[in-house]
Amino acid sequence: MAPIINKRMRIMKIKTIALGFALSLTSALSFAEMIEVYTWKAFPGKSAEMINTFTKAKGIHEEAGASVEIIQRMTGSTQEVDYVMRWDDATAWGASMDAANSPKMAAKWQSFLAKANLNPSGEMVGSVSGTNLDGSKKASDFDGSRVYGAWVWKVAPEKSADFVARVMTSKKIHESLGARVEVYAEGVGGTGNMHYVMFWDSYSDWAESVNKMSSSKEWAAQQANRDSSVATLMASHRGQTMVPQ
Repeated sequence: MAPIINKRMRIMKIKTIALGFALSLTSALSFAEMIEVYTWKAFPGKSAEMINTFTKAKGIHEEAGASVEIIQRMTGSTQEVDYVMRWDDATAWGASMDAANSPKMAAKWQSFLAKANLNPSGEMVGSVSGTNLDGSKKASDFDGSRVYGAWVWKVAPEKSADFVARVMTSKKIHESLGARVEVYAEGVGGTGNMHYVMFWDSYSDWAESVNKMSSSKEWAAQQANRDSSVATLMASHRGQTMVPQ
């Protein structure tokens, strides 16, 4: 009888630890940068028109309190364009959503949509929201032009804490080698995946960082410590922030 009781106690302890981790993570994320990504594909010959439409929408969304970037996906995708909206935290997101839907903004959206819908330049092919695991990051931290690589991981539910510990170690190593790293937990529109995103100021900086990785003992040790049961790589792509003309 005792072994059964001990086994049940161990299971309960594991579940309690997992629940505690989930609750603490949820609490922390409520104060972290929030992001929404709307992925679009231009109709043939209408890429420039679509970017022009996004630039106009960007002005309206930013007036309502969002920070907006237009990002061109490159390899690893079919070269879609991401319309990315950021907020400092959940409070800023809520205020911005209310402002965007207020009577004051209604006329601007009606005018914008009336013109955009007359001759559509593209179609939305996906959307997802996310929250930065680093609660110190703000939307303004992402201003400026950059290049990036994104890796999307499907995490085994019972190994979320293990995955976060591993990616935080990877983040520390990568940042010591010249990259900037942000890790996002998917929200509405997603399936619970985690996004590991590495940023650089230029492709030359990216190449230099990769060269350093190839000779890094810390990174080699981290790679050797990989556990395929923790998470599965679902997709990856690279891209760059577009600067509207």
